Amino acid sequence: MKTGDDILILLAAGSARRMQATVDDKIITPLDGKPVLIHSLQSFLSTGLFDRVIITYRDQEQLVRLQKILESFPHEGVKIDFIQGGETRQDSVFSALKICQQHQGLVHIHDAARPLVTPDAILRVRTKALETGAAILAGRAADTVKIAHPTSSSIQSSPDRSLVWTAETPQVFRTVTIIKGYRRVYELGRKVTDDSSAVEMIGQDVALVENHESNLKLTRPSDFPLAEAVLKARQS
Repeated sequence: MKTGDDILILLAAGSARRMQATVDDKIITPLDGKPVLIHSLQSFLSTGLFDRVIITYRDQEQLVRLQKILESFPHEGVKIDFIQGGETRQDSVFSALKICQQHQGLVHIHDAARPLVTPDAILRVRTKALETGAAILAGRAADTVKIAHPTSSSIQSSPDRSLVWTAETPQVFRTVTIIKGYRRVYELGRKVTDDSSAVEMIGQDVALVENHESNLKLTRPSDFPLAEAVLKARQS
């Protein structure tokens, strides 16, 4: 597969409910001098892998703001499409995938609210996905994990921490594979919170690629100063 054959789906349609109204829209909020969206986008485009990007948006107001931001960001030679997201993350991903059905390469799915992803991490996940057909960036669990009883908050079990990983993005798949996975999700009427779960439903193995760098997802107000500190540390 030559450079430029990959598609990036950048998810920007989230509601940011856990920001407690302290941030109007976390995707366009400045972080170390640039909107969060631009940090994520630059990391991917710097690899030279992409000539097409699909950005999901929440509503018309957000779309206008995203388009305005991109006017000042150089992306020559890269086609950027916008598609309105759905009520859930999986709805947004599936909407974006519907316009990729003729694509024969790899699709990278990334939460725009993860602005710390590095080009090296992107390349490592892509290499593994080329080999296996499906790979995700992930981290080894640092804390002991407890599984609760379904009807109470008491502990049901404690899985071996050495086997527990936390899923991150990007998650990279052969386009035909991830589309097939999401079709299966909707056929079964299931809900998934990450893309690899859809691929697991069709029996496809998904490789875990360990991330050794911070890849924080901006979820709460306190995450912004943490992300700023990471970016400044990398610059120094």
